[in-house]
Amino acid sequence: MAIPNIMNTGRSGLVAAKASIATTGHNIANTNTEGYSRQRVLQGTDQPHPAVGNHGFIGTGVLINRVERLNDEYVEKQIRNGNRELAHMEEKDLALRQTEDIFNESNGDGINRLMARFFNEFRKLSNEPDNEAIRQAVREGAQSLVNDFHRIRKEVDDVRSHIDSRVEGFVKEVNSLAETIRDLNSRIQVIEVSGASANDLLDKRDLAVKQLAANVEVNVYKDRQGNVNIDLANVGPLVTGPNCEKILVRRTEADGQGKPENALTLSTSANANGDITHVLKGGKIGALLQTRDQTLSTVLDRLDELAFNLTSSVNEIHTQGFSREGLQGIHFFKPSEGKFRASEFISLSDHVKESAGNIAAAAIPDAPGDNRIAIAISGLQGARIMNGGKSTADDFYNSIISDVGVATNKNRSGMNQQKDIVTQLGKMREQISGVSLDEEAANLLQFQHAFDASAKVIQVADEMLKTVLDLKRY
Repeated sequence: MAIPNIMNTGRSGLVAAKASIATTGHNIANTNTEGYSRQRVLQGTDQPHPAVGNHGFIGTGVLINRVERLNDEYVEKQIRNGNRELAHMEEKDLALRQTEDIFNESNGDGINRLMARFFNEFRKLSNEPDNEAIRQAVREGAQSLVNDFHRIRKEVDDVRSHIDSRVEGFVKEVNSLAETIRDLNSRIQVIEVSGASANDLLDKRDLAVKQLAANVEVNVYKDRQGNVNIDLANVGPLVTGPNCEKILVRRTEADGQGKPENALTLSTSANANGDITHVLKGGKIGALLQTRDQTLSTVLDRLDELAFNLTSSVNEIHTQGFSREGLQGIHFFKPSEGKFRASEFISLSDHVKESAGNIAAAAIPDAPGDNRIAIAISGLQGARIMNGGKSTADDFYNSIISDVGVATNKNRSGMNQQKDIVTQLGKMREQISGVSLDEEAANLLQFQHAFDASAKVIQVADEMLKTVLDLKRY
């Protein structure tokens, strides 16, 4: 084997050691980079030369086959699905806690206490039906109850508006991530066609796909060209190779599936007139839409039912009675045309607002001591006026609070379990793709020694060549 070939052998060792040192340095630099997968240089022997006399082969050095990315697609898929479920529960927990706080009566009077106070004031009025101060107290108690209906209605509507703003923000994020994945598909394909490995770009694409999947449920698969294609679950393509669609948002009328008036409706750029609002499931967007159109809509529907039945029952009795001036047929509350938004429109009647004397306590005219109407109205507290005669107003309202609390606790329990699952999946990924600084430091020393040894091979070959050249001088 010629001496220059020995130099080439040493040179190949230098190149391989240098590439390994550079890759190790890259790993160390990206220890804390989200989504980064550890890399390593895969080496192979160069084509050997036959020895003198064809009695064997002599190696000619090392080749760099490729820079490998240590990554498990199955684990990545499990992490993607786990993160989606966790993001779904976390976003739902945020909205449910906001709703739960609305019904928190620990720091003040809520509808429960205000209804009790309202009926108690009528009970007091039955003891002194001609007392002006008690009549004023009845009106004030009723107004406080009305105000709390309005408060709860407004605050739940505010939560729904906040949900719409968050949905709009997440939709923008989805569209941006879809464009990022599309662009990465094109860049990765160009690099891989040349025979190189686009390791860092592959990590960026995997991270973008995981972030996208946290926002909405998607189906992910690769085509023959290595492009990542993404479909919105139950909807259709979002990213197809170098192309991508967008999710569009607009405001429309209420529908029969719980979506409120003027709330956000979602569609895709492939079918701008379509409606995918109730089709999207999973992820942050799915959680918000589910909470808005199911949980909160149910809460408001039941609150409207309570307000409607309460005002109707009180008015039904009150209109049969007589005021202090002997007038009959006066409504205590403004009559409601129906249950729709009854909790928003509930109000004292104009007659009662004008004068507490228009509150009916007597069943017959010109009977100052008659209290039968006041007793009848106070008796509504224990009457089964809700659920078709199955529940009292107190029980019905308590069931609204209970349902919100049960949904919150159930979601929170599932969220805590899912956190443990995601943590375990993260540990699995760290074992495969994570960077160990101790291991990389040991590798760095190993490759440094390999570099020094390869340089020594070249130095020895150079000295051998000098010896041969010196022989020719004599």
